[in-house]
Amino acid sequence: MKKYFLIAVIFLAGSVYAQQPNNAVKLVQYVFDAFTPGTIKMKSGETYKQNLNYNIITNEMIFDNNGKYAAIDSPENVDTVYIGDRKFVPLNKKFYEVLATGPMPLLEQFTATVSEPGTSIGYGSTTNAGAASSYQSLIRDGGAYGLKLPDGYTVIPKNDFFILKDGNLERAGSQKQLSKIFPDKKDKIKDFVKKNNTNFSKREDMAALVKEIE
Repeated sequence: MKKYFLIAVIFLAGSVYAQQPNNAVKLVQYVFDAFTPGTIKMKSGETYKQNLNYNIITNEMIFDNNGKYAAIDSPENVDTVYIGDRKFVPLNKKFYEVLATGPMPLLEQFTATVSEPGTSIGYGSTTNAGAASSYQSLIRDGGAYGLKLPDGYTVIPKNDFFILKDGNLERAGSQKQLSKIFPDKKDKIKDFVKKNNTNFSKREDMAALVKEIE
C-alpha cells in the first residue's frame, strides 16, 4: 500500500520511463554508479524506502521501481533523502548533498552541461542554444531518465560547494569565499589551508575544512 501511495502522491507519475537494467552501463547522468537503496523522509514524518539516484541533468531525485523511473514531484515536502551513507536535502526544487553539518552546513550541488549529437563543445562550456536544445530534447523524449543516454549525447559533470547561511546559499568554492562567509575565522581558514594543502575542488578536503572551522 505504501508503495502505491508513494507513486501516486509523491512522484510525478507522468514522467515514468521504462528501460531494462544493464549493470555494464556507466550512469554518466547520475551521481551514483547504480540505483541504490535509500530512504525518503517526509516533513510529515512518514518515510519510504526506494532505490534512488540523483540525476545531474534534470536536477531531480529519481526513484526506480523495477526499471520504471520517476522524479520526486514536490521536493518541498521532503525533509531528507538518505542514499547509502550519504544525505541529501531539498532547496529551491533541487537536492544538495550535506558534506558537513552544523549551524552553517556545507552543501554540494551536482549539475551537468549537455551537448546534443553533432554539437561541438569545449570542456566545461557550450553555447546556451545548444545546451537548451539538448536538455529539452532529453526531457521530452525521456532519454535523461534511463540508464543509458541516447547515442551522441555528451555529459560534462560539474559540482559546486555552498554554505547554507541564514537560509541562503553562499558560494564556498575558494578560500576567499569561505573567509567572507566566516570573517572571524579568516586566519584559521588560512592556516588550515596552508597546513593541509586544501584542494577546493575535492569534497573530502572541503568537508574537513568546514568541520574544522565550524
